[in-house]
Amino acid sequence: MASLASPFLTRVFTIAGIWLIIGLVLGGQWYVNDLAYDAAKPWWVYSAAIVASTLWAAMTPLVFALAGRIGFERGHALRSIGLHIVTGLLLSVAHTLIYVFILSLIFGSGENMLWRKMAGSLQGNLLTYATLTGIVIAGRAYHRLTAHEIDAARLQTQLAEAETAALRAQLQPHFLFNALNAISALVRSEPLRAERMIARLGELLRLSIDGQRGPLTTLGDELDFTDAYLAIEQARLGERLTILRDIAPDTLSAVLPSLLIQPLVENAVRHGIAPLPTGGTITLTARMAEGHLHLTVRDDGAGGGAVREGIGLTNSRRRLERLCEGNFDIATAPGQGFRVDIRIPQGAVA
Repeated sequence: MASLASPFLTRVFTIAGIWLIIGLVLGGQWYVNDLAYDAAKPWWVYSAAIVASTLWAAMTPLVFALAGRIGFERGHALRSIGLHIVTGLLLSVAHTLIYVFILSLIFGSGENMLWRKMAGSLQGNLLTYATLTGIVIAGRAYHRLTAHEIDAARLQTQLAEAETAALRAQLQPHFLFNALNAISALVRSEPLRAERMIARLGELLRLSIDGQRGPLTTLGDELDFTDAYLAIEQARLGERLTILRDIAPDTLSAVLPSLLIQPLVENAVRHGIAPLPTGGTITLTARMAEGHLHLTVRDDGAGGGAVREGIGLTNSRRRLERLCEGNFDIATAPGQGFRVDIRIPQGAVA
C-alpha cells in the first residue's frame, strides 16, 4: 500500500504546489497592477487568485482523465476538437460558478458578479483547459515515442543475436568438415600432430557453442576464439601460414560484436593464403586512439582488382554498424593481399 500511495501523493502535492505558485504569481500581478493605478486594496482581496488556482488544482485530475479519454486520434481530428471544445466550455462554466459561489461567501454577493466573471474569465479558463489538454497529448506522444524506441532497440538486439546465432550455425559445420579432413590425413602419418588438432578443434567448438556469448564481446575473448581457429589452420597448412600479432594491451577490454574478426581472418586464409603454394602471412593489429578501437586484418596473399562483399562481409558490416556504430574499409590490389581496417567508437557501445 505504501508503494502505491507514494506516487499518488507525489502527484497530488506536485499539482497543488504548481497551482499554488500560479495563484501567488497571479495575485501579485493583480496587486502590482492596482498599485500602478494607485488603487491598491487590502491583501486579502487578492486571495481570490488563490481561490481560482485552488479550483483548477482540484479540477486538474479530471481534466487529465477527460483529455486522456477523448485523446486526439489521427483521422478523427474534427470529432476530437469538437469534444474538447464542449468539455472545455462545460468545465470553464463550472469553474466560474464555483468560483463566484466561494467569493460570495468570503466577500459577500456583488451585483452582477456572476455575469461579469463569466464574461471575463471564459477565455482564460478555456486557455487553461487547452494547456492541460496539451500536456496530456504531449505526454502520451512522448510515451508512445519512447515505447517505439525501446521496441526498436529490442528488435535490433534480437536481430543481432539471431544473426550471431546464424553465423555460429554456419561456422560449426564448416570448421568441422575442414578440420576432420585435415585430421584424417594426419592420423597415420603424424599421430601426435593429429592429436593436437583434435584438442584444438575441441577448444574451438567449445568456444563457438558457448551459450553465454552474446552479440557483444571483448577483444580479448574474440582473439581467443580467432586463435583457436588459426591454430587448426596452422596445423593444416603448416609453414605455409604465418601469424603476426601486434595487439596493444589496453585494447583487450574493448567491446566489439561477437564473431567479427574470425570471418575476416577466415577470408584471408581461404582466399589470400591457402591458394598460394608458398603460403603467406596474416597480420592482426589493434590500437586505441581518441576513444576508438582500431583493428586491422591484413594478408600478403594474391589480392585482387576489386572488392566483392559476400554474405559474411555484408553480415559483419551490418552487425558492426547496428551494434557499435562502427565501420570498416577493405583495400586490395593484385599481388598485395587484402587489408581490412575497422573502427569502433567505444562510447557508442552499450
